[in-house]
Amino acid sequence: MQASLRRHRRKGFVRLILALILLAAAVWAGHLIRDRRLAPSDLETWFTSPEPIGRRSGDPLARLGIDPADVRSGGSSGGVRVVGLTNYWNGARAVVTHTADDSSPRIPDALAVLDRYGVKATFFVSTFHAGDLWPVLERAVNNGHEVGSHTRTHPCRFPPDRWFCILAYSNDELIGSRDRILAQVDQPHVWSFAYPCGHCPEFAFVRGKLRHAGYLVARIYPDELIGGQLAPGMNTWDRRPYRALYTQAVQKKGGISPEGRTDVALINGAFDEVYEAGGIYNFLTHPSWLDYEPGSFYERHLRHIARRGDVWYVPMGPLYAYRTVVERTRVHPLDDARFAVTHDLSPRVFPNSVTIEFDTGGREVASARTARGELALRSAGPSYGWDDEFYRLDNGRLLITLQPNTVLEIR
Repeated sequence: MQASLRRHRRKGFVRLILALILLAAAVWAGHLIRDRRLAPSDLETWFTSPEPIGRRSGDPLARLGIDPADVRSGGSSGGVRVVGLTNYWNGARAVVTHTADDSSPRIPDALAVLDRYGVKATFFVSTFHAGDLWPVLERAVNNGHEVGSHTRTHPCRFPPDRWFCILAYSNDELIGSRDRILAQVDQPHVWSFAYPCGHCPEFAFVRGKLRHAGYLVARIYPDELIGGQLAPGMNTWDRRPYRALYTQAVQKKGGISPEGRTDVALINGAFDEVYEAGGIYNFLTHPSWLDYEPGSFYERHLRHIARRGDVWYVPMGPLYAYRTVVERTRVHPLDDARFAVTHDLSPRVFPNSVTIEFDTGGREVASARTARGELALRSAGPSYGWDDEFYRLDNGRLLITLQPNTVLEIR
C-alpha cells in the first residue's frame, strides 16, 4: 500500500514538473510573440524553400501576341544583327556603386556631397530608428539613390550565436523593415539588405529568410574585430549574392574595428585598379564615420571617381537586379529590322532596362522605337540610372537601352 502511494506521489510530482515546464515555455513563447521577435510565420520561412524572386509564368512571346513561327533564326533581321546584351548598362566599361550603413543623422550631409559629384548610393537604414530621415530618403530615391534594409531595430551582439540569429532575423525584422521602406519612399521594390554588424550570413536559414522576403542581394561586413571589413577586394558581382562582398571601406575608425581607411592615395589606388580592369568598384561607408568639410578624404575620393564618361554610377540593388535581367532576357529577330525583346520577370521587382548591342553593317540608323514610343538619341557621357530607354551610337556600335517585353523597330 505504501509503495503504491509513493509511486502515485512520484507520478504527481513528475506531472507537476512537466506542467511547470510547459507553462514556462508558453510564457516564453508569448513573450517572444508579444515583443514581435518571432511569429508563427517564421516557422514557415524556416522550413520551406523560397520561390524564385519576381518570376512570371507563361510565355513572354505570347504576351506580346507573337507566334514563335514568326521568329527568325540566325540573330539578324533586315540587315541588322544582334551582337548581344552588354555586361553593364549603356555599354559602360566599369561600374561605381556605393553603400552607406545605419540610420545616421549625418545622412543628409553624405547625400549633399554625393549629389555634388553624381555618385549614387544605397542607404541601408534600420527603419525603427529612421525618425525624421524619411523625407530626406524620399528625395534621395527621386535623385537616383536606393534605400535598402538594415533590419527594423539593428540587432547586434558580439559574438553572435545561432539562437541570437534566429531571433535577430525574424520576419518582423526582415519583412517589417521592407514594408516600412515601401510605405515611406517611392521605390517599387527593396532589392538589397545589409547584415547589422555583419552578423549571421553563415547560416543558411538566415539567407533563406532573406530570399523569402524578396531581397536580391545581402551585403556582409566581414571580420570587423580584426579589420577584415576594410578591404575585402571584390571587384565584380559576387557569385554568392546573399554573402556579397565589396571592394573597400572608406571611413574613419569606428565600431570595434582596430582602424579606419582614410589614406586618399590608398583608396584612390584601389579604385584605379578596378577601373582599369573594367570591373565593379563597390565601396562602403558609415555616414557617422566621415568628415564633411571641403578637402576631406571622402570628398577627395568622390572627386577622383566621379563623372567619368565610361562609368555607370548605380546603387547596389539595381546593379544586382540588372544582372538578373540580362540573364533572363532574350532577343528574338522578327522581320524588317524588328526584334522582340522578352524576359519572364516581374516589371515591379525588375523595372530595369537592358542595353543591347547591334551591328548595322554600316547602315545609318535614323530612329529606334518600341511599343512605348520613339527612343531618344543620347550622347556619350557618364551613365546614371537603370530604367531609362534611349539609343546611342558609339564608334560604329549601335547601343539600344530599353525595358524588355516589347517589340523594337530599327529604321
